[in-house]
Amino acid sequence: MNTRLLEGPGRWLDSLHARFMVDLVLGIENPRQYVLVPQQQQFRERLRNEIVSQTQLRPWSMAGLFSDNPVMRLGLAQTLAGQFDPGFLALTRMSRHLQALHTRSSASAELRQQFAVACEQFRQRAEHKQKALTQRGLVVQSGVHSEQVFTRWHAGNFDGWSLAGRCYIALEELNWGAFGDAWRLANREVRGLLRDNLRAMAAQYLAQSIGASVETRHFYQQWLTAPRSVGLLDHKDMLGWLGSGCDPTRQPVCWSVTQTWQPVALGMPRLCSAMRLVDAMMAEIFGDDDEAPAAEGHPED
Repeated sequence: MNTRLLEGPGRWLDSLHARFMVDLVLGIENPRQYVLVPQQQQFRERLRNEIVSQTQLRPWSMAGLFSDNPVMRLGLAQTLAGQFDPGFLALTRMSRHLQALHTRSSASAELRQQFAVACEQFRQRAEHKQKALTQRGLVVQSGVHSEQVFTRWHAGNFDGWSLAGRCYIALEELNWGAFGDAWRLANREVRGLLRDNLRAMAAQYLAQSIGASVETRHFYQQWLTAPRSVGLLDHKDMLGWLGSGCDPTRQPVCWSVTQTWQPVALGMPRLCSAMRLVDAMMAEIFGDDDEAPAAEGHPED
């Protein structure tokens, strides 16, 4: 079986499995809610086949993975969660959605009971992970995770994507892992420290990739143009799938960076520095931080 995605562009991305599990659960009522273009559907089917093959699930599982059968989707999400560590963010999102389905769904009583059981399983795992992270030290764990991601960026593991795409990939990796857990679970003071450190590091790496200072502005196409390389379409499709939940109004920069088959969003600045891009993507990805920079109205717009 062709496994280029997980052996190629997805080789270094720990967030792929977590994102995939969340998509399974969020799509229980609408299996194709994230499919915006045929290319993304084809990519997701390829990723599905590789993950199922990787986990050595029965062949019949593959056929029902993206069917309208909610039992099949839920069962597969639970199976995958048992083989891979989804992380606190993924566990929380899945449990919340299942709780909503249990409360509001028009499904049968039996199916809603299955939602409730799975919800409780994911909720308990999230609580256990929260306690474990706190005991080990959130800041220490986030630092280890951050160093790992930036080392991969520096080593060229993200070079298949555009300059801004590499930054988006790094931020998404951090969001779904220990760094993101610390961001969400720590107090405001610690969160501010994490934000400042990440902002400085990401802007520095992004500026180095274009050979300029963090405040030097460039035309947006210089940031968004993907390198010409073998497997370019795989990298492009993976970036598009990772950012498929972005909204062009609420996340104009992340939308423009990831959905390159579309015109750039109106909120995407035409001239922008590395620092401007990092500020916007951090605000759009990590969300509700009282001191996070606004996504619009920046002087460089």
